[in-house]
Amino acid sequence: MILKTIIIDDELHNQENLKRLLEKNCPDTLVLATASSADEGLMLIEKHQPDLVFLDIEMPKKNGFNMLEELQEVNFEVIFVTAYNKYVLKAIRSCALDYLMKPVVISELKKAVENVLKVVAQKKENHKLKTLVENLKNNQGPKKIALPTAEELFFVSVDTIIHCKAENNYTMFYMTDKQSILVSRTLKEWDELLSVYGFIRTHQSHLINKIHVKSYVKKDGGYIVMNDGSIISVSKYKKEQTLRELSS
Repeated sequence: MILKTIIIDDELHNQENLKRLLEKNCPDTLVLATASSADEGLMLIEKHQPDLVFLDIEMPKKNGFNMLEELQEVNFEVIFVTAYNKYVLKAIRSCALDYLMKPVVISELKKAVENVLKVVAQKKENHKLKTLVENLKNNQGPKKIALPTAEELFFVSVDTIIHCKAENNYTMFYMTDKQSILVSRTLKEWDELLSVYGFIRTHQSHLINKIHVKSYVKKDGGYIVMNDGSIISVSKYKKEQTLRELSS
């Protein structure tokens, strides 16, 4: 299978470098065109109907996210290529999408392309990218995130997460439908992704969703009762911050 590919990046040397790396290391890709702006990228996507787009995020006038929001339908895979920006990376990682940091590392490029090949071969809808676009367009409603398990990828609204608990290098998510989902990545990583949605790290092992807090009990050093009846510990180091965030 050959992936029809487009590269969108405002810097010409980045386009040429990535095209060269693909030709040398990823024989399953065929670069049909390159674009130096989001608007040019939109025209090329309509013209070529690619399987894969390498998309730079930070471009002048219109960034990569703005470009995606303008598409009526996203029927291709995207590998984001970006310099470090913690807010951009948070948006991408929350949907379990592939991204490459500049300068591009060959081993990471090959792995990302292999992931795309698997998805295209199985003809799966790109729920990851669809979720990202929904999040970008929906400023008011509940945001969705992707929860990768060993066997599946769950897409859930953040307001359906009650709390999370550290399980060594994994994290257990407890949901409003009484389901529990064991997810890869540490609690620290999920704390970084979910703090913007009102989640509070009360303890080394616990992350709670503020909207599902029922009460704070002062006795026994203090603990939190969630709406599902769960008892959540609050460490003495996190007590002051937790109470302040619960009151805000």
